[in-house]
Order: sequence, then C-alpha cells, then structure tokens
Amino acid sequence: MTFSLTLGPRLQSVASLVPLGARLGDIGTDHAYLPIALVEGRKITQAVAVDVHEGPFQSALAAVKLRRLEEVIDVRFGDGLKPLKAGEVDVLTLAGMGGKTMLEIFKARPEVLDFVTDLIVQPQGGEGAVRLSLLNSRWLLKTEQLIKEEERIYTVMAFSREEGCNLADLTLMKDVWYQRLSSRILEGTRSAEYQTIIDKLVWHFGPLILEEHSNLLQENLADYCVMLKRRLEQMKQSNKSETLERIKEVSEELALVEGIIEWQ
Repeated sequence: MTFSLTLGPRLQSVASLVPLGARLGDIGTDHAYLPIALVEGRKITQAVAVDVHEGPFQSALAAVKLRRLEEVIDVRFGDGLKPLKAGEVDVLTLAGMGGKTMLEIFKARPEVLDFVTDLIVQPQGGEGAVRLSLLNSRWLLKTEQLIKEEERIYTVMAFSREEGCNLADLTLMKDVWYQRLSSRILEGTRSAEYQTIIDKLVWHFGPLILEEHSNLLQENLADYCVMLKRRLEQMKQSNKSETLERIKEVSEELALVEGIIEWQ
C-alpha cells in the first residue's frame, strides 16, 4: 500500500508553475516527490529525476518503484544536467540548492538547456544573481512568488523562452525605484552609490515581487532590516578606516530598505 503524497508549500509552488504536458527534468530531486506528484496529478507526461548524492538517489529509486512509476519517471545518478540527453526534457525544476550552484549547472550543459522552454527555480540564496544571469541569457521572467515553509521565506521563480518580462522591461521597473526612494538618500551619498544599492535590492527581492505589496514581502524586508542592523552593531565595534566606510554603505542600504517598507 502506497502512502498519500503531499508536497510542502515550497514544492507545491514549484509544481504549480510546471506547464501541463511537460517532459520534466527535476535536478536535485531528493526523494523524487515533485515528479511523483506531477505524474500522479497527470500534469506531466514523463520525468527524469536526477540527484548527485547516493542517499537521495536511492530514496528516489525506492519511492518511484513503490508507486510503480518506473516507466514514466527515470531516476538517474549524476551531477546537474550531465545525466540528461539534449532534447529529452523541455522543462527543468531546481529547488533547494544555492543560486551559484544552479548557474554552474546551467553553464555546464548548454546543449541540454537549448531544448528547454521553461525553468522553475527555487534558489537558497543568490536570487539576484540567478535573475540577472538568466535575464542576460535572454530568458523571460514569467512570474516570481514568495512562499513560507517552516518559518523560512523562499523565492520561487519561473522563466520562459516565450512568455514574461525581459531584462529591458524589468530594468524600467527597477528605475521607478530610483524615483520612489530618492527622499531616502542619506547626506553625502553619491548618485552612483545610490543606484548601485537600488540595483542590488531590486534584483535581490525581485522586481515583480516588490510590486505585490504582500505580507510575506513585508516580513522578508523586515528580516533583512534586522540583519543589516545586526551587521552595523558588529561593525561599530571596530575603528578601522575600511570598516567605517563599510558602516556608511550598510547605513545607506538600511535607509533604502526602510524606504521600500514605507512604500509598501
């Protein structure tokens, strides 16, 4: 008798963004719960579930076998996209790994990525780098959302070849924040410094997410402020000249994050 499979909020969000009828490649599949749920929900036609760690790979094999889904879910051991053949999947999901790792995975097998029409990613850090790298590679940002699971807030993003906002669209949205936060500029802050911090914050929190005015965004911004204030307190214990300059930079960033909160 098989158990009833229920995904947590984070993977539910990822699953909801997978296009109907996809041939899925789930990278870092862990127990293969995501492809199993999508197959049993008749949302995808087939999947390749990949994991680089022996334990999760064996768990995925066991879970797929238990549910007798071996003919539609192929579990493979390997690193990133390396176990995939070019053209055998058209949608990729990557959840629960660092943003830098994701970008390294994409870079390693461009011939596989060439056949992919949709990417759904949930990075653990490095969100801004993921957004900018994919947008610079001409991916379109279809949607992005915040999800809370076990007291932690995660960002889920869906990119597409054909639908969504391109880099130019999102840059225009980012430029609006230059005007919105102009009153929050601290005395002595140069224009270039101000723009650099705005760039960092918008790409980190997400240009689409920042327009949603959600409770989770407010919570995410508040947590970020707490982190910056803690960092400031630690740095103020040092009298080094380079630390004093860094205190100024963090103070500027804090003022702008507080400005975003007020705008919400």
